Amino acid sequence: MRISDLGGRALTYFIATAMLAGCAGVSPLQQRFAGSNSAAQLRAHGIIGLSPELLRFAHSERRHSWMAPDAKKTPSLLYVADEDSNDVYVYSYPAGKLKGMLTGFNTPAGMCSNKAGDVFILNGGGTTVEVYAHGGSAPLRTLDLPGYPELNCTVDPTTGNLALGTLGGSCGDCIAVFADAQGIATTYEPSGQDGIPGCGYDNSGNLFCDAYGVEDSATFELFELPEGSYNLTKIAVNYSGLKSGPVQWDGKYLAIGSGATGTIYQLQLSGSTGSVEGSTSLSGTGWVWQFWIAKTQGGKRVPQGTRIIAPTYAGSDGAEVAYWSYPAGGDPTKTITNEYFSQPDGATLSTIKKKS
Repeated sequence: MRISDLGGRALTYFIATAMLAGCAGVSPLQQRFAGSNSAAQLRAHGIIGLSPELLRFAHSERRHSWMAPDAKKTPSLLYVADEDSNDVYVYSYPAGKLKGMLTGFNTPAGMCSNKAGDVFILNGGGTTVEVYAHGGSAPLRTLDLPGYPELNCTVDPTTGNLALGTLGGSCGDCIAVFADAQGIATTYEPSGQDGIPGCGYDNSGNLFCDAYGVEDSATFELFELPEGSYNLTKIAVNYSGLKSGPVQWDGKYLAIGSGATGTIYQLQLSGSTGSVEGSTSLSGTGWVWQFWIAKTQGGKRVPQGTRIIAPTYAGSDGAEVAYWSYPAGGDPTKTITNEYFSQPDGATLSTIKKKS
């Protein structure tokens, strides 16, 4: 995870967090952010510090998690993580009506969900994953990670396994896989990489994770953990414009996000090779950290992605979450704003069968 790839805003948050915590120290992940940035980069991104309003908001001790009484029966809920406020906001989907707020996280960023509607929230400033039931206001359980989580997580639709890239822990830069999203992770460390920002399962249980190159952080690397295998294989991709970032399976292609440009690339996979078949440009975005591809239409699940949901921080234009048609992209079809949004970075949909 690199500040040069994701924007200077994260460093501002880490500095402010250290100050609010009494300068107790920073994590290895925070050190990596700080080490690859400069004051000039911060100014270039229009980030010079948290607003007085946000600092007052962060100091508030009266905020607590809450959910609307009908949240658990709402068929689809949109979860949005804001790493500045350490909160996750929950909305009805697709209407975008606020249904709740979850608090007490440590730099929440990447998220994902499973077929049961459980939501997995990564503590980017810590080494845990918090697991919530659909519409729940308290965690079901906490999973311990071997390092700091990177950009996004993914759940295998065939087994329920949870996978994500981790950074700077006991296994170095590695892939952590939790069987049935519980217990202790099995780890895999691909050779020839320097960080694994994104992972995504396809519909058959094959896991794909992209990575930064060792010699050049702009180099794109891709690894596969085939279904039922314990051995990683490398996928050769020859495309100069592709950079490592968050990963999603759209039902047909592996979708790779390039946060700096607001572009999602569709990657066709064939054996040990991959080729870029198309791209989706998200107009009106700033930095896009972790997006989500919705596979629902008219309240029902569909095999192919129909919409992209992405939080974006657009400098002076503010922070918001928006919907775009997929794979068409272009201008957003809907935006959601929140007076407390400062740095929304992750989004996921939790969908359950409609309850009577």
